[in-house]
Amino acid sequence: MAWSNFNIKALCVTWLGLLGWVIAPAQGVLTLEQCYTAAQTNHPLGQQQAVLQQMSSLAVANLHTNRWLPQLSVNGQASWQSEVTQLPIEIPNVAVPVISKDQYKLTLDASYLLYDGGQTAIQRDLQRANTALEQNRVNVELHRLKDQVNNLFLNAVLTDENIRLTQTSQGELQNRMAKVRASVRYGTVAQMNADELQAEYLRTEQRLAELKATRLGLRDQLALLTGLALTDSTRLQLDPQPVIAEKLPIARPELKLYESQRSLLRTQTRLISGKWQPRLSLFAQPGFGRPGLNFLDNSFQSFFIGGLRLNWNLSPAYTLHKERQIQDLKAQQVTIERATFEKNLSLQLRGQLTEIERLEVVIEKDQEIVALRTKIRQSAAAQLDNGAIAARDYTSELHAETQALLNQRVHELQLALARIQYRTMTGN
Repeated sequence: MAWSNFNIKALCVTWLGLLGWVIAPAQGVLTLEQCYTAAQTNHPLGQQQAVLQQMSSLAVANLHTNRWLPQLSVNGQASWQSEVTQLPIEIPNVAVPVISKDQYKLTLDASYLLYDGGQTAIQRDLQRANTALEQNRVNVELHRLKDQVNNLFLNAVLTDENIRLTQTSQGELQNRMAKVRASVRYGTVAQMNADELQAEYLRTEQRLAELKATRLGLRDQLALLTGLALTDSTRLQLDPQPVIAEKLPIARPELKLYESQRSLLRTQTRLISGKWQPRLSLFAQPGFGRPGLNFLDNSFQSFFIGGLRLNWNLSPAYTLHKERQIQDLKAQQVTIERATFEKNLSLQLRGQLTEIERLEVVIEKDQEIVALRTKIRQSAAAQLDNGAIAARDYTSELHAETQALLNQRVHELQLALARIQYRTMTGN
């Protein structure tokens, strides 16, 4: 029994551990792609796709039901009229019936559509086209979330890197402070140098406090946008971005939106063209009332009428040509909007490629600058240890090296963001 209890406890701990790993990805690594997916899932619009699809299915089912099931209605009427039909002659030994001025009728009207000119099928296509249009509108809005994710994620990564560089600078200051304090005790270095290093160290602590507050705010915003539980130990991983190809295919959701608008207009044109088509249906009318079909019989009686009914409304043909022209103009408007979008997108992509090329050149120079700044800082550190320069001069060079390293990292992240933004612009 003890062995069994032990295994049960071990199994529970194992499952709890696995469950914690699944629901708390913040304990490991979080990538930009995971943030994209989580942001779209967590956004209220992410649930609208399923709602639109369900609404479309119900609307199509209603069209199907109305088309293939008979239409039923119960109608009743009680009336009084000032005059009724009377025979203008008198026949000897024959009682001429007199119709009551109060009359009653209760009927069940049933009709079954045999031919509707294809209107039901067109309305079904129209409903589906309208649903596709609304879903593509949602996709366009969800695509815009990527820009928010990009900015928050990249700024969070940059803040982490800034913290790392500041902590490295702080560690270097601690080493220098230990050596300078030893030199102060031996009287080879003035106390002012130790105070200068201490002041610089406090400044880095102040900087770290600001950066950590910024880091917390960015991670909170990213967690709110994505719905993920980011903790302080979550590592944001930015995968290396591939070299951008100028011929990257355009897959923006706006293009599907324009195509769905054109599809909806084509379906609406079909519906307009079918308005003047004839309709043929069966009808039946059982009823009960006074008088019945035999108006000379003044008693309550049942009756029945049934047959075929043809309904052909020709008046829509008056405006059919103009309505088609309106649909053609709407299609032209969609074409113009798409061309405008593609033109603006082409300009944006060209500008983004220029930015990528600029940052690539800047990063090449950053590497040379960092190498020189590191060399200068190392030389200044040796001079400080020998008492050849003041601590202020050393801290100035240390700050310059840290800034050069930060500039290099900023430009690298800006390049990564520029490449990500380029791919986001293309819809890839």
